[in-house]
Amino acid sequence: MSAQASRPYVAYVILLLFLVNAANYGQRMVISIILPAIKADIGLTDAQLGILMGGGFALFFAIAGVPLARLADRSVRRTFLAGAIFFWSTATALFGATQSFAQMLAARVALGVGESACIPTSHSLLTDYVAPENRPLAFGIHSTGGVVGVTLTLILGGYLATEIGWRYTMYLAAIPGFALALIVFMTMREPSRQGAGEPGHDGRHVPLQAVIRHLVSHKSYVFVLLAICFSLLVEFGLNQWLPSFYVRQFGLEMSAVGYYYGLAVAAGGIPGSIIGGLVANRLVRSDVRWLAWLPAIMYAIALPVGLSMLLASTAQQALLLNALYAFVIFATNGAFWAACFVSVPTMMRATTSAITLMIGGIFGVAVGPVLVGFISDHLTSGAGSHGLRSSLVIVECLAIAVVIFLLFAAEHLRRESLRRLATP
Repeated sequence: MSAQASRPYVAYVILLLFLVNAANYGQRMVISIILPAIKADIGLTDAQLGILMGGGFALFFAIAGVPLARLADRSVRRTFLAGAIFFWSTATALFGATQSFAQMLAARVALGVGESACIPTSHSLLTDYVAPENRPLAFGIHSTGGVVGVTLTLILGGYLATEIGWRYTMYLAAIPGFALALIVFMTMREPSRQGAGEPGHDGRHVPLQAVIRHLVSHKSYVFVLLAICFSLLVEFGLNQWLPSFYVRQFGLEMSAVGYYYGLAVAAGGIPGSIIGGLVANRLVRSDVRWLAWLPAIMYAIALPVGLSMLLASTAQQALLLNALYAFVIFATNGAFWAACFVSVPTMMRATTSAITLMIGGIFGVAVGPVLVGFISDHLTSGAGSHGLRSSLVIVECLAIAVVIFLLFAAEHLRRESLRRLATP
């Protein structure tokens, strides 16, 4: 815990960053549920809608993340985060006023740029406010905000678009962001940067090459990053295609899929993030290797649960298993992120978060869904309507790579943590 902050204030900061992450994911995903209304109103093609959903946002989100994180590592992070929230909320509101594809694309690009600063800056703040042994829970709570944001978007977005139109839905989605930007700026204190005696603690700018060299020199981070890459490949591959899976495999309507799938993710993901963080907090006090062991165990459990979900005979069984699957997967978030920062000095943390998100995000967002679609296309001729199910089963099996890389990471976490403590 930051020396300058009381426990209640640290809890307040964690709650505030939780809400910021909910707004982050909610404004990012609201377009997904109002696509039919946009298509009918503006007359966009499916290809244009795909660009708005994917490349228009994800590409600039990945590209802008590292340079903006570099600024966060040298800035008053409270002010930087408040400005980013205001910027991306403005982009959300402006999207509601657009009249053409070009205008929509510009708004989505602006959203991607603004939101790319959210998680790295939040992670940097959390590592200075929260003691290392309590970070798994803090990161878990922060990740839960994303689940809440997506769930509210899936459940409320379609209803609001039907009742008040997609434009006013976008305006409403932006309002919480404007409020949070003001609250962050007015009430969050900039914490002192923790880690006296570490490289980069003196506040000087740390060159990007030096950050990369530092990360590569720590094998624990390299193996954790590899595990994150494969975990995102599996999870984005599944999550982007599971709605289509429920439609094709069980004949559900898309409106029902949005509601029930959203509830399943929330029912498992919210308690999973919090309980996983609490368990990791307790275990890491006895051995730092639990930051890798716990997610390794969870992914070993997730593999049979995920396969059972994909091979279920009814939609009800699949959705119940989907909730359990979400619980197990989201239980890894806190430990995963805490493991990334074990050997990272304070002035490198936002940059480390952005590099991790960029590499893992591109590998997961870009490769995962495409890999599922590619396998599905090649299996459809033989498996027929079960081609998508078969491709999802194949990709789910890649979870074993996550377990393997985390087991390698565990041993290096122990050695590097001891070496760091022994260094004067």
